[in-house]
Amino acid sequence: MLRLSTEPELPGPAWRTRAWAIVGALSITETVSWGILYYAFAAFLVPMQRDLDASAAQLTGAFSLALAVSAIAGVFVGRHLDRRSPRTLMTIGSIAGTGLVVAWSQVHGLMAFYALWFAIGLVMAAVLYEPAFTVLAKQFHDARERRRAMTAMTLVAALASFIFLPLSQALIDAYGWRDALVVLAVILAATTVPLHGLVLRPAAAPTREPAPSAPAGAVLRSSPFWLLSGAFVLAALATIAMTVFAIPFLLERGHSPAFAAFAVGLIGVSQIPGRILFARLHAEPWNVFALIGLGVAVVVAFDSTAAVLIGLVLLGMGNGMATLSRATAIADLYGAAAYGTIASVAGGVNTAARAAGPFLAAVYATVVGYTGLLWTLVALAAVAAVLARLVRNDDVAGLRGA
Repeated sequence: MLRLSTEPELPGPAWRTRAWAIVGALSITETVSWGILYYAFAAFLVPMQRDLDASAAQLTGAFSLALAVSAIAGVFVGRHLDRRSPRTLMTIGSIAGTGLVVAWSQVHGLMAFYALWFAIGLVMAAVLYEPAFTVLAKQFHDARERRRAMTAMTLVAALASFIFLPLSQALIDAYGWRDALVVLAVILAATTVPLHGLVLRPAAAPTREPAPSAPAGAVLRSSPFWLLSGAFVLAALATIAMTVFAIPFLLERGHSPAFAAFAVGLIGVSQIPGRILFARLHAEPWNVFALIGLGVAVVVAFDSTAAVLIGLVLLGMGNGMATLSRATAIADLYGAAAYGTIASVAGGVNTAARAAGPFLAAVYATVVGYTGLLWTLVALAAVAAVLARLVRNDDVAGLRGA
């Protein structure tokens, strides 16, 4: 059972003001970075297929490559942030991201497209959630305040797809996809570069000696870490597979395409109330995984319209909580000193699961069907909850004294 760690008292008001200014800056930069470097890809897929004479599978393969690269590069980014200020790295990442979005607007061949997204994967590792969570873990020495800071940032960033998918489509309709990318590059540069360069700072020292943090090497060799990481991987597989295959499952059950699309859209919207509840209830990882499993179970067990909506809202809330749960649990269990290294490994395997999940689920569904797939996802979430429940503070207490 995970509990909040004992932390030192908060520094004074001036320090807290600066720390919360960083939260505000990251809330904006994460929203813009996720919106342009991640979510906007979906809006550009169809016009790129026509212009580049490539299939959807070929183009999305480059996006999957970027996710894989970001998972690997994230380990090096995490180690860097454990030793140095985030300002230089994240500012350079934003500048590089701007240049790469401009380059994206000029790409003409598939090989160049893959090389471009390989580089964007490096930028993702430097500017998306993992480095931002590391910054906040080191800025906030009190567990409750750290949880509030991470929640605030992700609540704002949860709007990324809501803002940038329709914005991207409107720009494509007005100017064409290539010029639309140039406009998005300007937005990326105008918001993220100055905020990363001017606001980010190294963490201030606590007013008294903090509880010792666990060394990264010892954590990465420990079974509790891999139990918890395995739990998050299983939950990620369940969530991404359900998100991808909920529509064909609902169509097979006789629901209309319009209803299926609306219902699955609730998964994204429901992340926001999920994150608010996470902060208020201090939900533990096993609670989050149980909620994900419950959501899928409601959808597959009951065929009514109301049950589908309730189940997908529960799934969305659990998915929104899961991002925060991983970030806060690592800080609570192991401290802030090696947070970047530890969290980047956990985040890397989680990203790999999300990248591989749709393919594995598609292969599995051809054997057992959509109903069998969804019941399997319920089982995966249940196993994740059991694994997370096995991890206790007592199991890692010795590491923090190492």
